[in-house]
Amino acid sequence: MRGRIATVNGQPITRRDLDSAVQGFAMDRYRKTREHLAAEELAALEEMAVERLIARELIFQEALARGVVADEAAVAAEEEKIIANFPSAEEFAGTLEKAGISAADYHRMVRQDLTVNLMTERKLAELPEPAAAEIETFYREHPERMVHPLQVRASHLLIRAGADEAARREARERIAELKGRAATEDFAALAREHSQCPSAGAGGDLGYFRRGTMAPEFEEAAFAQQVGEVGEAVETQFGVHLIKVLDRRAEAPMNLEEATPKIRTFLREDAGARLLKDWVAALKARAEIRMIP
Repeated sequence: MRGRIATVNGQPITRRDLDSAVQGFAMDRYRKTREHLAAEELAALEEMAVERLIARELIFQEALARGVVADEAAVAAEEEKIIANFPSAEEFAGTLEKAGISAADYHRMVRQDLTVNLMTERKLAELPEPAAAEIETFYREHPERMVHPLQVRASHLLIRAGADEAARREARERIAELKGRAATEDFAALAREHSQCPSAGAGGDLGYFRRGTMAPEFEEAAFAQQVGEVGEAVETQFGVHLIKVLDRRAEAPMNLEEATPKIRTFLREDAGARLLKDWVAALKARAEIRMIP
């Protein structure tokens, strides 16, 4: 086990836990890996990650105290879903080995995550549904948010490549060859056969997405391309892509009926965030938390 950074009621939070959490936050917030973060971005994410890890451990301990534990069937299903994102089970196992994580440790991590989710869902179930008057008031007061955002539907073909320049050069050459074939062959068929992304099974189709949900380089190219066009090669941290834009939806205002599900979700999430913040604060107040320099 790597060095401890904190204990929560005697249970350790390790440097490996922190590194893993920061990597996840880096992808969610900046669409890039930890290694590509600026120093101030990394420091901010590490501070947030420590707080989240402490909260996670507190909720897990509360769940155990109440007899709330994810069952083995749910854990196994979640592991299968995660492994499906890798080219093979062997590659997934190799990734764990490189990270110094045993299969048993990973199983416990997944069980803990699912247990925390279960306990959190039970707590959030205490919230009442937003009232119709509250929804209407929000709709009137925030017209700038009551719009369907500009979206594109795109398909892509990915050839993976790491930081090694020789590997990236090889990926570029392969993408160039596939772009030539895309001029006369079906793009979806090429993606199914050659793409190294989990979307290959769907012919590379990523569905509709708005700005802020993809890697910046990918997003910039997708929103700049014309419908039906296969663009130039795009490089991201994941490798080299070919993108074909399938459709585009312009920004449009929502009426109250259309906006209601979005507003209801926002109001529940806002109330839920406040409820969880207060709950974790109460758990912290009666816990013994020790930070380790």
